[in-house]
Amino acid sequence: MTRHIAIIGGGPAGYVAASHAAAQGASVTLIDPQPLGGTCLHRGCIPTKTLVETCNLLEKMRRAPAWGLRVEGRIDVDWQALCARSTQVVDLLCGGIDGLMADRRVHCLQGRGRILDGRRVEVEGHGTLSADAVLVSTGSSPLRPAGFHIDGERIATSDDVLRWNTLPASLLIIGDGVVACEFAFILATLGVAVTLIGKHGRPMHFLDHDMSAVVEREMRKHGIDFVPDCPVERLARTGDGVTAFVGDTAVGAAERALVAIGRRPNSRGLGLEEAGVMLGRRGEIITDRLMRTNLVGLYGVGDVNGRLPLAHAASAQARQAVDHALGLEPEPLDDCAIPWGVFTMPEIGCVGLGEEAAIAQGHTVSCGRFDLRGLGRAQAMGELAGLVKIVADRLTGRLLGAHIIGAHASDMIHEAAVLIRQGATVHAITQTVHAHPTLSEALLEAAEDALGQAVHKPLKRETHHAL
Repeated sequence: MTRHIAIIGGGPAGYVAASHAAAQGASVTLIDPQPLGGTCLHRGCIPTKTLVETCNLLEKMRRAPAWGLRVEGRIDVDWQALCARSTQVVDLLCGGIDGLMADRRVHCLQGRGRILDGRRVEVEGHGTLSADAVLVSTGSSPLRPAGFHIDGERIATSDDVLRWNTLPASLLIIGDGVVACEFAFILATLGVAVTLIGKHGRPMHFLDHDMSAVVEREMRKHGIDFVPDCPVERLARTGDGVTAFVGDTAVGAAERALVAIGRRPNSRGLGLEEAGVMLGRRGEIITDRLMRTNLVGLYGVGDVNGRLPLAHAASAQARQAVDHALGLEPEPLDDCAIPWGVFTMPEIGCVGLGEEAAIAQGHTVSCGRFDLRGLGRAQAMGELAGLVKIVADRLTGRLLGAHIIGAHASDMIHEAAVLIRQGATVHAITQTVHAHPTLSEALLEAAEDALGQAVHKPLKRETHHAL
């Protein structure tokens, strides 16, 4: 039985693995040169979502007269105060992780770890450590192409934004994925003139097309200029700003630029190649469904394995790897049942297959949709933007995917995630009574619409015999 587990990297995969292993009686050493929490806590999920909540409040304050409330005077944005609050939240949660590790008696080593083989790690300043199993959970970092000349100030990545002393008057965002779109809404709400330059035809093209269509519409409402099908090749500093080029053609200019074109696994400098660990073309650690590498005793979990770039997926993989290392028999994760949360304005929650992906996999699909503006609760909240879409197999009735854009979408999606994991049919939603008035009623309405039976929509006239 495994008695000692060594973990390199203290983010959502690493510290969760440490906590989970220690709770089961294992001796755990957690290795990281930085404070625990990783990118998610210090530069990603938590600080940016703190800003999102500020922006949501700001939007409500701007709409106060429509609610019968008078807000006298101008509402000013204090960027440094916003960043200070974000830092307070991060520090609080960081202290919580440190306390958890102390409670679990996890031995934390501050230093860089280097893999010698599947059961030995060399730790900078601490010598060589032997363990029964080793987990690599070093996360990922923003891509920094040489032609973009990133300096952290005039041309920055998402790691740099919260270190800015001031906000620019205008900003180019290079990219059209999750990070690019989230920052576009945040900064536009705070008064920055944002131009988003993407290489695809729509923002977040990997989402179901109905979701990305709403995102593009809401971008227009927020004054965000989206430039599609424009793969920027280089950025050049000018006297008063930055210009983006495709070939020799200038495609956008602004005071500053934010490069958000993806992330790469943090696998360099870990001794992986020298130890014989199999890596993919992007440097990701190749693992099987139980997170095992090709070296006995060595696991790769979280962003570093390139499987699913989500903090909660990293934590789930970490638990699975620990259980396997401890001699248990964990069930392989079903990536299709892991939900996504995207914190645009409005936010997005999705799980399972989109319509196009379901068709590509050979399903005959039936889709149901319901606009949030059709709900009494959405009207009362003044949160009318968004919709729910259900994707089902027309022949079997199986629920294949659920996609929500609107207020509290990231909270509502878990009902569908549970059902998809269980292989349930769309009837599991329609036969469940949903409380009124709630936003979750939109899931019920969309599921009924997939059957042609939505109470608050005109009837569909097709017959869905199998469903």
